[in-house]
Amino acid sequence: MARVMLYLRGTQELMLTIEPGEHPRWCVDCSYAVHPVMKGHCGTFITLGKGATYIVSTKQKSNTKSTTEAEIVAIDDSIAQILWTRHFLSSQGIYIHTTTIY
Repeated sequence: MARVMLYLRGTQELMLTIEPGEHPRWCVDCSYAVHPVMKGHCGTFITLGKGATYIVSTKQKSNTKSTTEAEIVAIDDSIAQILWTRHFLSSQGIYIHTTTIY
């Protein structure tokens, strides 16, 4: 804890900046049946140039029959945040030509 406090005191002048790059990235991934109740686990993150602006890791709400189905459920769970971010950037004057989810 002492080392953390020394670091924070020594870096007070540093600023966190978030700048959009040319292409924001939306990444969604899922693992099939990793929980004891056979539910999958998915993660989503959105990057805007200099760093991740949104990160989430959740257990899926439903059981799936295959890895492909688990991936589709993960994208369905994440698409609302992805679209909201895209519309928000558009309203800020940052037009995104296409949305590719990796």
